[in-house]
Amino acid sequence: MRYILGLDTAGADGSAALAGEGESLIWEPLPPGGHSGVLSEAVARLLRAREISLSDLAAIAASEGPGSFTGLRIGLAWAKGAALGRSLPLVLVSAHEAAAHAHRARSPRVATLIAGERGKVEAALWEGGGRARLLWGPEPVEESEVVERLVERARAANRTRAEAPAGAPPILALAPSGARLTAEIESQIESDDVLLIPAAPLAPAVAELGDRRFLEGRVADWAAASPAYGRAPNARRPTA
Repeated sequence: MRYILGLDTAGADGSAALAGEGESLIWEPLPPGGHSGVLSEAVARLLRAREISLSDLAAIAASEGPGSFTGLRIGLAWAKGAALGRSLPLVLVSAHEAAAHAHRARSPRVATLIAGERGKVEAALWEGGGRARLLWGPEPVEESEVVERLVERARAANRTRAEAPAGAPPILALAPSGARLTAEIESQIESDDVLLIPAAPLAPAVAELGDRRFLEGRVADWAAASPAYGRAPNARRPTA
């Protein structure tokens, strides 16, 4: 069995998962704000459940972001240390692609949204279905305009709702990261054609996509691998 460990610490609610032969098998939640203290224990429980060790893994996959500065550093540092110590391949997976993969069956078009610079959202639009395909983005959009912009792009890619058969899925499913962004996005939705997707653990998607990248030979360099934060830190150097 080819096992891939997947780690998602990009947001407040992280997770760890184990995939076998490209399919998610089991996952563990990581409590908000507690990634560093529980990550090793969560991974150990996953491995015990399958009666394997870290050395039995084919590779370790980790979310590279965008996301939390602290969370991404914790997750990637753990993944790099575990991979380097056992000479395992390290694979990085975009947080946008992980979310699109996790929700690809919800609608013909899936939008992934991650909080960006002040007042902005980093948004991407994906084609749903068996394998999520990027159509647009990721690009920064004003938070107050993001739903309107994405609906316009989704309508341009889809047939109009009037032409769609009865019972057709929404033209667009929105997958925002974090409770605050979810609340803001929900306040902008004015049509039944738009579906707001509840938050879901993304480590299973990271593990499945990590397996795909591993088979394709798309592995990261242990030393050079770094998070893709997607925004500048809130703490800035003072200007002279």
